[in-house]
Formats: sequence, structure tokens, C-alpha cells
Amino acid sequence: MIVTPRRWDGVSGSPWRWALLPAWAIFRPIVAARNLAYDLGIAPSTALPVPVLSVGNLAVGGTGKTPLVDWMVRRLRGLGRRPAVLSRGYGGVAGVNEEAALVDAPVVCDPSRVRGGRRALAEGADCLVLDDGFQHRRLRRDCDIVLIDATRPWGSAGNLPAVIPLGLLREGRGSLRRADLLVVSRSDQVEPGILAALERDLARFGKPVVRLVHRPDTLTPLLGDIGEPPQVLAGQSVMLASGLGNPAGFERTARDLGWNVIGHHRFPDHHRYNAAEARALVSEARALHAVLVVTAKDAVKLREFAPTARVLSVRADFTGEGLAVVDALIQRALGGAAAADRPRR
Repeated sequence: MIVTPRRWDGVSGSPWRWALLPAWAIFRPIVAARNLAYDLGIAPSTALPVPVLSVGNLAVGGTGKTPLVDWMVRRLRGLGRRPAVLSRGYGGVAGVNEEAALVDAPVVCDPSRVRGGRRALAEGADCLVLDDGFQHRRLRRDCDIVLIDATRPWGSAGNLPAVIPLGLLREGRGSLRRADLLVVSRSDQVEPGILAALERDLARFGKPVVRLVHRPDTLTPLLGDIGEPPQVLAGQSVMLASGLGNPAGFERTARDLGWNVIGHHRFPDHHRYNAAEARALVSEARALHAVLVVTAKDAVKLREFAPTARVLSVRADFTGEGLAVVDALIQRALGGAAAADRPRR
């Protein structure tokens, strides 16, 4: 099995992290000073004449943002709006990343979210969803939704809840006080006691906390468009391949479906597969008499190389009162942005 650590896990999850203490001592106050400059209005920020809703996180790596972004654009369309998604385009080719193919809305990939937003408006959008936008404060927004992965809230097992490079946080946990809503993703993949402890920890930031689950939705041939219930592979041998920030979540979902997972090739997040890697995956799965299954995010980059693979798609669902809370936040952002006196962050 090929297992490649994510970019930061190898050092920040080991005793060698303490060698990075001098770098952390420099970087941490720089991050804090930057946030203070925005809080005080010293650093310039730009407001666009439409509602801007941000989805982001604190930790490096995947927290399940893309399914939530897709849920939000679908909800906005249901309200009669014309949303567009603003993405940095990290990990893509020619400025377009794989998430752009996974969201049911126009996606503008541009490191400058302000410039990207203006382009989206020129193309007809009347509201914007800022993907991975919590730290991108140059563009003002009307609401900030921050995801915390229940399976690894502050990075991954063995990591300190500290800012990189000592830990895996992009900024300190105190930054959660500027969020409007905290969403605990993969809330169904941890023990109830662990989930309750995390929610008590998050409550101290004084923001609403809701739960999100990522439910397996369909299993589709890589080159097909007719999906099946993922349970059709229950009891069958399956080999997984993924290039994710949190590959353990993908594997846990597969096992929960009753699949007999006999291998999982974990590539770095946003990995771009080449033909040799894809052929090796297909050949190994065939030799093991296993079904090769990849994520929707990986399928975008494997389409021309591994036509026999199947794709597991997931959807984001809120539990309990979460849907009502998020709906109220969206409605407030849509209405508040139209008011001239609405304070925007």
C-alpha cells in the first residue's frame, strides 16, 4: 500500500516539531498582527455590492468544505438566487482546480478573491460563496461559516492545537470568535462522548454550533452518469485511492458501508495522477479481484486514465436543528447585504 503523508503531518506530528519552534515564534505573531489590522480597519478590505457568504476552516487539510459549498449553492438557487463560487484554484491546472467540477454553480478560480468576485458579477452572479475563505479577509463577507472536523478538530492525531509550523492551524483558535457559525463536520464518525467534549470546547467562543454529516450518496462509473446505491458493494473486495486532506474519513465511510476494504492508496491532497500511477492502480485492483473506488475529487483527475474505476459521491446533511440555524443565517446574510448600514467583515 502506498501511504504518503500530507504536507505538514510528517514534521508537525513528530518530536521533530520542536525544531520548528523559532519559526512558529515568528509566524504566530505575524498572523495575529494581520488579523488585528483587519479588525481595526487598518488593513484594506473591499466590499462588493452583493451578498458574500464564506465557508472556511482553521486546520490545514480537508474538513469537508466542498460538499457544504455545493449544498449552499443549491440552497441559494432554491431561493431564486444566482450564486457563483470564488476559489483560489489551489492544486489545479491553468488556475482551475478539481473542486470547480464538483460544485453545481459557476466557479471562478483566482488567488485574488476581489478580482474573481468582480468577474463573477460581470458574468451574472447576484451572490457569492467564498470557498476556503475564512483567512481571506481582503474581501468583506456577510457571514462566516467555519468547519471543524470532528475526527481531527485541530489537524490530526498527535498534533498540537497550534499554528503552523508547530501545529496544523492556519491561525489561533481564538479567531473562531469572528465566525458567525461553527459547523462540526463528520460528526457521525466519532464517539458521542468525544463529540460532546468538542462541542463544549467550541461553546466558549460564543457562536452557534451545529452538526454536519457527509452521507454516501451514489456510486457511479468513472465514465458513466447512472449512479447506484453505494451499498451494492457491501461484502465485496474494494481498493480505495484518494488524494485528500483527510483520507481516513473516506476509508471510514467505505467500511461503514460494509465494503471489504483490502487496500487504500493515500496520495497527497490535491494530487495530480499521471498515467503510470493510474495504470498501476487499475492493475493492482484487477490482480486482487477488487473494485477500484475513488472520490469525486479524485475522479476529475483520473477520468482519462482509469475508466474502470467507480466514484463514491457524498452529500452534506445537517442534523438536529442545524438546517434551521443555517437557513436563518443565509436569509440574514441575503437580506442584510442589501441594507446600506449592514456592517460587513
